Amino acid sequence: MRFKFIACAALLILLPFANNAHAAKLAFSGVILDQGNNPVLSDFTDWLSTHGDYPLEPAYTESYQALSDALKKHRNDMAWTCGVPFVEDHARDGQQLVAVPLFRGEATYYSVTVTRAGRAEKKLGDFKAGVLAYSDPRSNSGFVAPAFALQQQGLDINKHFRLLLHTGLHEGSINAVLNGLADVANVDEYILVEYLKSHPQDSDKLVVLERFGPFPFTPIVAGSKTPEDVIKRLQQALVSMHEDAEGKRILDLLGLDGFVIKPTSFYQPVASMLESLK
Repeated sequence: MRFKFIACAALLILLPFANNAHAAKLAFSGVILDQGNNPVLSDFTDWLSTHGDYPLEPAYTESYQALSDALKKHRNDMAWTCGVPFVEDHARDGQQLVAVPLFRGEATYYSVTVTRAGRAEKKLGDFKAGVLAYSDPRSNSGFVAPAFALQQQGLDINKHFRLLLHTGLHEGSINAVLNGLADVANVDEYILVEYLKSHPQDSDKLVVLERFGPFPFTPIVAGSKTPEDVIKRLQQALVSMHEDAEGKRILDLLGLDGFVIKPTSFYQPVASMLESLK
């Protein structure tokens, strides 16, 4: 009897840890400002866990490749990723599209070319032999879109610049330009807008030279083994998020209007750019 009591007590102690172990991860990498230290992402994860009836924990990865590797290994996990990794991971690993955020009322955004105020250059191609800052080699707005735009002009991004400066995050690219470490950068328009909200003193120091796009916005995705009924619950929660008071608060803090459901073919413009660059 005493043994049974001890066993039951041990089970009760370990139960919270067991439940926690079964929680899937919602991974983030570079699509949200200050993604490693942004408390709103924890709020977003908790909200989606509750309203989608799918236990989730936030996780942060240092690159899109690390995020892809995580979802390939843990196929019930989710992520907020970029269009390029999604296109590649869907084709290779069966990654599933859940929902697409709405930014300024649209499920699209632009890749914007930024430099310091006062420079003479007028477009990305003018920075021959300069330093280009980019967030990630698999970033649509940071690398693929500008590479494609230059290719259309007969230029190779790997040869046109003296140095390609890998910064890890879009805000890192912005800071590299501001601090004179880079001459130019292409960044996610949404990240730039959110960055300038929290750093208004930098508004007059940066100039947007070009806008490439529009492109499909950075999607919410799920691993290939995430069940269909779970996907549907998560989609229902996300598309109605703006109607919930707490959900609306989180969206406002993220600078987004809501979410919509799109077919995988919505990302065909990104797939076409990747095919051209190959």
